Amino acid sequence: MKIAISSGNHLDVNRVDVAATMEAQAAWLKQQEVAHYFFLGDLFNDFTRTQSYFKELADQLPGVGIHYLAGNHDMIKGASFAEIEENDDPCYFHRRYLDLGANWRVVGNNGWYNYDFSVYHDQPAEVAKWKRVYWLDSTIDQPISDQAREDLVLGQVASQLTAAKRVGKQVLFLTHFAPRHQALMVRPTKVKGPRMERSFQMIRGLISWATYSKRAGWYKRLITATSTACIRPLPTAG
Repeated sequence: MKIAISSGNHLDVNRVDVAATMEAQAAWLKQQEVAHYFFLGDLFNDFTRTQSYFKELADQLPGVGIHYLAGNHDMIKGASFAEIEENDDPCYFHRRYLDLGANWRVVGNNGWYNYDFSVYHDQPAEVAKWKRVYWLDSTIDQPISDQAREDLVLGQVASQLTAAKRVGKQVLFLTHFAPRHQALMVRPTKVKGPRMERSFQMIRGLISWATYSKRAGWYKRLITATSTACIRPLPTAG
């Protein structure tokens, strides 16, 4: 069985022809005989557009499983916090799983961030203030803090992995945000001076959640795919 994974296409930001992109994507998935396609977030800056895109793609490919997560860009518009957490769209893969054969389980969760990979990780109020002023995520409907949202996500993931372990499954875990620093971008050479360094560090904190790696290390039969990398193995619990 063949699966495909991609993320971060940002079709609106990149100003591409959406219809032509979907046609090309559908043709490629069909040509490659892909059984399941997983998208790990950030298609549009509007959840309703992301949702509509994958519904139409699924209609064009009735023999292919189409699954998507929501990235922070998708959450900017078109969905409340409750709708992101609980959604009956059959293609939406947040808090869901799919068993592939007898041994593998694909588990999905959007994830969230907790500032761990920023030098400001111990100054959450500073990061939150910077986020409100400069970062696009400030428009996302979120009735709780970033730390509380990450705690919510960690509880969801723990339940998902525990359920998989109970039935002896190896897990491919799919998420949008980077759980390990190896998955983050290398510092750009243009980052010079204290102001740019501050912005760079703030952004690092808002795209990653290191606590996942710490909490999920007990599950030794685990591969993690994020919007930037596929990571194996995770650290084992000490």
